[in-house]
Amino acid sequence: MKQDKGKMLEAFWPRLARVAATYEVMPQLQHELVQEMALAIWQALGSFRGESTLETFCYRIAHNVAVGHVKKQVKQVTTCNEEFELPATASLEQGVAQNQQLDRLMQAIRQLPLIQRQIITLYLDGIKQQDIAEILGMSENNIAVRINRAKQALAELMSHE
Repeated sequence: MKQDKGKMLEAFWPRLARVAATYEVMPQLQHELVQEMALAIWQALGSFRGESTLETFCYRIAHNVAVGHVKKQVKQVTTCNEEFELPATASLEQGVAQNQQLDRLMQAIRQLPLIQRQIITLYLDGIKQQDIAEILGMSENNIAVRINRAKQALAELMSHE
């Protein structure tokens, strides 16, 4: 069972990293948040009853941990003005362009209200609306409306930069 948990977490790790990146700007804290999410998922896997997909179950836990992280960070006063860059990939020019575009998108996502941030992160990760609704405890129609609003808000934020 431990091997199955380990393999599942290893496969899910990139998704956890994407979720963490939408909630936390500092790479060190992103890494810490991913580890907190992984630990919470590891601990909760024993209680998985199969009422949803394993993916939905894991996303729900990850988002709950991320929301707790945000609440905890809001209570702390931080004074870091350091800028962080994502590592470049492939060709230098292409990597820089991709990093700039990804950075703009992440900055825009972080400006959204928390619920829109949660919804758009799941949506951009390819999660179906039905599963998003289950993860966040909302109706599927409500999720569809909120996805459209989040897209509009993102488009507006991206056009102003």
